Amino acid sequence: MKKEQLWTGQYAVILLNLLCNGMAGMMTLPIVAKYALSVGAGLTAASAAAGMMSLAALAVCPFAGALCDRASRKNILIAANLGYGISLALHCVCVTIPALIAVRVATGVFFSVCTVANVAYSSAYIPKSRMGEGMGYAGLSTIIAQALGPMAGMELQKAGGYALTFLVAGGFTIICVILLAVLPYHESGSPEKARRGLRLKELFAARFTWFMLMALLFSSAGGLISTYLAIIADVRRIADVTMYFTLFSILSVALRPITGRILDTKGVFCLIIPAFLCCGLCMLFVGTGRTLGMFLIAGAFGAAGHGSGLPSIQAHCVKLVDKASAGVAASTIMIGQNIGNAAAPVIGSFFIGAFGYEAAFTGAGAFIVIAGAIFALAQWKTSSRYSG
Repeated sequence: MKKEQLWTGQYAVILLNLLCNGMAGMMTLPIVAKYALSVGAGLTAASAAAGMMSLAALAVCPFAGALCDRASRKNILIAANLGYGISLALHCVCVTIPALIAVRVATGVFFSVCTVANVAYSSAYIPKSRMGEGMGYAGLSTIIAQALGPMAGMELQKAGGYALTFLVAGGFTIICVILLAVLPYHESGSPEKARRGLRLKELFAARFTWFMLMALLFSSAGGLISTYLAIIADVRRIADVTMYFTLFSILSVALRPITGRILDTKGVFCLIIPAFLCCGLCMLFVGTGRTLGMFLIAGAFGAAGHGSGLPSIQAHCVKLVDKASAGVAASTIMIGQNIGNAAAPVIGSFFIGAFGYEAAFTGAGAFIVIAGAIFALAQWKTSSRYSG
């Protein structure tokens, strides 16, 4: 049986759009708190200002999914990218903390809509039989942005200041608008949904509840590591710890097409159980690591764990629904992802304070493996009920 074509000119434009959108956010991520400090904020206020984007994104996420399933995804993405770019550019004129917080909230709103709409919109250019592989390659754009964006943003800030960095970041969203404007698109929104009132099932796909909780576990691991890895390295006097993220990114890029094909041919449950085991081992090596080599081993397990598990879950859920409902499928998984990113570092701080890094990370790894296995079993039973 001949495979449906994935690699087309339109699909290549989609990947470029995702890369530019990711660069816009990742360039500014490491400098927002520093910028807040430069305009007179204390450390707590600066952290709060930086975190407002995540909180706003979490609140908007379900409504973004419903919006994408009721209206033109192309128009939504163009409008959201324009708003995102303007919000990023406005950072450079915010000289008070209330103004900066307001802009961060607006940035989070547009970021959330862009993130959900990009997944739903991109699915229209991927054959259903190759959805896992296609979404896997799409996810590479995010990984590349995560690897290049922070470095580019920090170097640009050193060379030209905060204002130039925020303006260049906003410029990336303008590239997105141009790409989206010229790309032909067959609308997948539902006119019937648009005419009736908003329903709960359009905000949250209950059939994917356990998948959402699994996404929460994977993103919690990523949030804990990204927050505390550098601090652990300082405490244990381990140099060059950024190599963890470099290795994580390289292996995630290498594994994404492979896991995509496995998802399309063998199913998601063949991926997520090994992914949870690898995620737990990653947390174990971070918690007990006393050398750079142990952190690099953790990075390898992390790429095979949360680096592969989270995008596989998202691709699987989008694949299970018709394309008119891709928005709510994507936003349901992103609810768990946003909660994990926002809550895990805060909750983890209490356990670290009480038990230390080694016990806290080892315990978190064990919890992720056990809870992941339970959630996977529960989702398997739920999926069997829906398919039956």
